[in-house]
Formats: sequence, structure tokens, C-alpha cells
Amino acid sequence: MNEQQSEQQKSYMHVFTAHEEDMVFEEPYNVSGRRIFPWPGAVEEPTWGGAWVDVAPGETSTAHHHDENEMFFITEGSGVMRIGDETRRVRAGETVFITPYQDHDLTNDGETRLRFVTIWWGGAEAIARERAKWAAVFEIDDPSGPVNSRVGAAAGVAV
Repeated sequence: MNEQQSEQQKSYMHVFTAHEEDMVFEEPYNVSGRRIFPWPGAVEEPTWGGAWVDVAPGETSTAHHHDENEMFFITEGSGVMRIGDETRRVRAGETVFITPYQDHDLTNDGETRLRFVTIWWGGAEAIARERAKWAAVFEIDDPSGPVNSRVGAAAGVAV
């Protein structure tokens, strides 16, 4: 096979599915979901994460907070979003932005699933992984010193 034939057979389209049979119940969050990354053959682990998530009828995702920014893109159903002391009805076609360290949950008070795509970015673990990756590429010490080296170690990154 020559180079041109090999190039013609190379696929540039990668399709990710989040059909009902692809979803896995995540007990800590009381939702079913499918994390997008790592995506074998396409993207290993970017500095941001993403997932398709379903909240079952009559259920509420587990209240939690974290150091990342997060967005929910509601694609099906409706429910009540709570961030801190604020609540608001949300439905398909709406996007919610959640700032870091804000306790939040989502209640599906409807008769069908509430589905959303979530993306998150900017957390300490992701930043430490990215810094360590580039420090290794350029064969330099992490300029942030021991504090971020500890964060990187906690994130499983060799620094």
C-alpha cells in the first residue's frame, strides 16, 4: 500500500455515542452518564472534561461543588437547577454556567429523562497535568515550584 492509499483510508471522522445502552449509572452523582474523554483514537485527555448525563424522572443529581467552571447544555426534558441558594426552571435548549465552588444539583421533576451535556475546565488537577506535560516536552522544571508540584502529584502527574 502506498502513502496515498494509506491517507485515503485514514478516518478523520470520529463518532461518539451516548445512546441509552452506552450510559453508566454513577452512584456518587445519582445520574447515568458517559464521559467523553479519554476518547480512544481521537483525543486522549484534554485540559477540560465533558460528559453526556441523564437524570431519571423524579430524581435529583447529588449536590456537590468543585474547583472547575462547568456548563450544562440541556438537550432533553426539564427540571429545576439549583446553584447555591438560587433555583430556576430549565429545559431543553438552555445552557447553565456554574462558577467554581458553588454547590449545585439538578432535579428532574418531569415524566421523561432530563439529558444534558456538561463540560468543565480550569480545575487544579487539569492545570497541573497541562503544566507537567509541557514541562516534560520542553525538558524544564515546573516554574511554579513545590506547591504546584504537590498538586500535580495529587493528580497522578509525574512532576
